[in-house]
Amino acid sequence: MESFTLGFIGFGEAAYHIAKGLSETSKPHVVAFDVMAAKESEGEKIRLRARETGVTLTDSLRQLIDMSSIILCTTSAKYALPIALEASEFLNDQKIYADLNSASPMVKRQIAQVVDCTGATFSDSAVMEIVPPHKHRVPIAASGSGAAMFAEKMNLIGMRVTYINNEAGSSSSMKMFRSVFMKGLTSLMTETFLAAYKMGVCDEVVASVSATLRENTIEQLANMLINRTAVAYERRISEMEDVAKTLEELGIEPFASRSTIERFAWMNDIGLKERLGGTAPDDFHKVLHVALNS
Repeated sequence: MESFTLGFIGFGEAAYHIAKGLSETSKPHVVAFDVMAAKESEGEKIRLRARETGVTLTDSLRQLIDMSSIILCTTSAKYALPIALEASEFLNDQKIYADLNSASPMVKRQIAQVVDCTGATFSDSAVMEIVPPHKHRVPIAASGSGAAMFAEKMNLIGMRVTYINNEAGSSSSMKMFRSVFMKGLTSLMTETFLAAYKMGVCDEVVASVSATLRENTIEQLANMLINRTAVAYERRISEMEDVAKTLEELGIEPFASRSTIERFAWMNDIGLKERLGGTAPDDFHKVLHVALNS
C-alpha cells in the first residue's frame, strides 16, 4: 500500500478519536496543526492527546500542508471557509483537501471553488454518526472533485468512507437532511412521551409505536404515511388540532404538533390531493415530485 501522511487542521474531539483509532492500526503517519496547541493552559489537552496517539503537532498551517498528502479540516463550521482560504495559499495538485465540518452545502461548494482553483482536489466529507464510539471507523459520506480518491485511500487504512458523487455539497446535504429527520424525531418523541407519561400510559405508547416501527422499513413507512396523508390531510389537520388542544390542557406546549398542522395545511394550500387525482400513489417519490412542482 502506498504510504502517505494524513494531516488534521484542528485537533479537537473528532480528530483525536479518528487519530486514536488509526494509531491502533499503526497506519498512516498522522500530523496535526491546532492554533490552540501553543497556548499554555488551553493547549495542554491537545498536546497530551497528540502524544497519546502518536500524532506530530506542526508549528504552522503551511508546515502541516507541506507534510501531508491528505488534509482533513476538523475545526468547526464557522471557520471552515476562512481556513480553506488560508490553506489555499499552500495547496497544490498533489493534495486532497477534505472538510469534515458540519457546514452547509452552500459553504462546502464555496470551499470546493477555493480548493479546486489551487489544483488540489476537494472532498466534502460529511460525518454521518457520532465519532467517539466508532473512532476512525465512523461512517463518512464523500462528494466533490477529490471524493473518489479520498474514499479509496481512506478505506485502505480501515476508515469507512462512501463515495457519493463529484458534486461538493451532496454529502453535506445528506447529513443536513438526515438531521431534519433525526432532530425532528427527537422533538416528536419528547412531546409524545411527555404527554403519555403525564397520563400514565407512556410504556403502552412506546410499545405501540415500537410495534409499528418494527414491522416497517423507513421506505415502507414513507409509502404508508406520506402517501395516505397526501390525500387525507384535511381530516388529519382536524385530528392534530384536537391533539394540540389536549396537550395544552395538560400544560404541555404542542410545538411539534403545531408544526405537523402547518405541514398538513401546506399540503392543503397547494392542493396536493387534487393534483394527485384524489388517490394515494404507491410510491412516495410521486408525492414529492408533485409537491415540489406545484
